[in-house]
Amino acid sequence: MDNPTAAKAGVRLTVGMIVRDEEDVLAESLESVLAIADELLVLDTGSTDRTTEVAQRLGARVIRAPWTDDFASARNRLLSEAAGDWILWLDAGERLDGESAGAIRRCVDEEVDRGNVYLVLVEVPPPLAGASSEQVAQARLMPRRADLRFEGRLRETLRPSMERAGLGIGAVGGIIRRHPRQHDPRRKADRARRNLRVVELAATETASLSASLLLARAEALADLDRPAEARAAFHSAIEASERGSGEMLEGYYGLLTCAPAEQSDQTDQIALCLRALDIYPLDAQLLLAMGNYLQARGTLDLAARSFRVAVDHGQVNLEVWHLAELAEVAIVCLSLVLQLQGKDDEAAELLNQAIERFGHSVRTRRHAMDLHVKHGRADEADRLARKLPVEPGQRVPLRAAVRGACLAAVKDWLPALGYLQSAYVAGCQDTLCLRWLAITLLSNGQPDAAEGVLRQWHEREPHNPEAKAYLEAIFRQPADSDSHATPSETSRFLRIDPATTVMEVCAPRSPFVVRASTADPLPESTG
Repeated sequence: MDNPTAAKAGVRLTVGMIVRDEEDVLAESLESVLAIADELLVLDTGSTDRTTEVAQRLGARVIRAPWTDDFASARNRLLSEAAGDWILWLDAGERLDGESAGAIRRCVDEEVDRGNVYLVLVEVPPPLAGASSEQVAQARLMPRRADLRFEGRLRETLRPSMERAGLGIGAVGGIIRRHPRQHDPRRKADRARRNLRVVELAATETASLSASLLLARAEALADLDRPAEARAAFHSAIEASERGSGEMLEGYYGLLTCAPAEQSDQTDQIALCLRALDIYPLDAQLLLAMGNYLQARGTLDLAARSFRVAVDHGQVNLEVWHLAELAEVAIVCLSLVLQLQGKDDEAAELLNQAIERFGHSVRTRRHAMDLHVKHGRADEADRLARKLPVEPGQRVPLRAAVRGACLAAVKDWLPALGYLQSAYVAGCQDTLCLRWLAITLLSNGQPDAAEGVLRQWHEREPHNPEAKAYLEAIFRQPADSDSHATPSETSRFLRIDPATTVMEVCAPRSPFVVRASTADPLPESTG
């Protein structure tokens, strides 16, 4: 039996990966852990490209095993070959930056307890500019012990063997970052079809599917744009889950995400939120979803109350996918509703507190800057613009755009046009510049020039409702925003526009659907 108090001197770390046809991304993953791994161990399940060559070139030991539609079996095979005292799991395409790699190595050398399995945050990058990334804490760092084994063909887990061995759960610093290919529609569809096949295979081996496998089925159906079937599977997962569990919470998130879009009054979504909040009364994502549905319905007082509870008391289940910037998103949602209620001073104070609290948050600085622009407060907006990250050579053009936007906001159109055109000609493609330049051109009776800028804005932010509304209202033609995306792709991510007070929010596993605007209406001269 392993001794939980064994000395940590000379602890060896194995980094393990299961791969197939990953030559395009494998090198980056392995290179990110070269400095901390005592052993690189790669299990190849049938590659036909140069995957094994890439792994061997970087010093990995490669073992081969046939793929049997069983992730637990593959992981356990790799475990049987590992030589390290601890195993850190990565998937192909995932990587650690230097800071995260160092944090994990220090933890292995100085802090870990062989009586624990450790959670590490895994982060998926945002699908669009201005969106929030998503995170989940997963069991990625484990001691090599004979009594620890994975179970489950899909969504494999150590939990049953951990419970039998009496192991606990800890957490280590650092973030495992996934590759942007996570959002590739073809890859998502291929993965979904594979998962459905594995779930159906598992169904032939057991009398009833677990909540975990039902969730896998539901998510696959959602990714394949089969929402009615996905909702049925999410319902089944909730029924099979233990009350108050993370799996039940995942089921509620999934149901809200797959809710029919045609219901304008959000009645069913609000009722579903209420049922979920009865079980998870302080869940921050549920509170945000409820606030967004109430806001879309026009009940601003209740929406503000829901957002306020999320800001002041919201909780996050780290082992369920959640927005990485959840606290900041909650503050932005509340500030927007306060503006819709005419409480701009209260919104400004809230954003100022958020800037102090979150330090380098681009999201809160952007919204605070936008609020200053709305009131023509050029000096205050400029101070915030100076601290935003911009491309080389774009600092001065951005500040000119901010100055012009402030003038446009108070309808001082001619000088505004000078600043905004100057910024635009200098290469400023910031959405603040595009938005206010388009509005200013329209106010000056130049719809032809405005159309080109609007289409640039729309191209940069194809899901921004204000950009679509301008195009549709001014030119009387619908904006083809969904030409490159299926309905499931455009409704399964969270997005808050960073440059304006117009917001569209949707989320992969976080049920947001809201459109709100505190912007001025179209200038009267546009017709």
